[in-house]
Amino acid sequence: MTSTLRMFAKKALGIDAWNSDDHQRRLVSDAKTIFDVGANVGQSAKTYRRLYPLAQIWSFEPFPTTYETLRHSVADDKFHPVALALSDRVSTTELNIGAVSITNSLLRRQSDTGKTIEVQTDTIDHFCGERGIDSIDILKVDVEGAEDRVFTGANEMFSRGAIRSVFVEVYFRQVYERMPLFWELDARLNRFGFGLCGLYSLNSARDGFLSFGNALYLRHAD
Repeated sequence: MTSTLRMFAKKALGIDAWNSDDHQRRLVSDAKTIFDVGANVGQSAKTYRRLYPLAQIWSFEPFPTTYETLRHSVADDKFHPVALALSDRVSTTELNIGAVSITNSLLRRQSDTGKTIEVQTDTIDHFCGERGIDSIDILKVDVEGAEDRVFTGANEMFSRGAIRSVFVEVYFRQVYERMPLFWELDARLNRFGFGLCGLYSLNSARDGFLSFGNALYLRHAD
């Protein structure tokens, strides 16, 4: 990403941080419950364990082979790997298998292998209700274009202010079919009382325009 484009995006979006775990640690210094949605093999779980040694980390990964690796990524009794896809309903659905595991998605994209498997889905509201989880300090969502489904499944938690911050992968152009772009997710989180605090790991396509990155949101009350 060019420095000129980076400066323009920073000014237009009103953010002040790039590529920093420390920024998240500073804004949410005392996280006790973390949801790692779209955990893959545990990359984020390892980072969160380093940042928050005492937090309960729930990591969700529906693809069986990847889930087996995830299970062994963090070895302590506060780490909870879950073989589920969090979405907007309690059901089953098809997971589209990508060329690499990090591109597996509930949505389709042109570079998919054409293979699918059936996976179990749940909602954050239902999952938390079943397990007595009253609040989430950090909701990390990286589900390859299906982020809005995860948010829909957390509507009750969002509405009562039970989610403190959101760290979400965002896209600025269509990659998966019918996926929401950054502006749509931003507007949705704004309606729930969240403000954008930072953009991280921004990537640009060959034409120089923004492609995807990660965004951190904090509930205004905090």
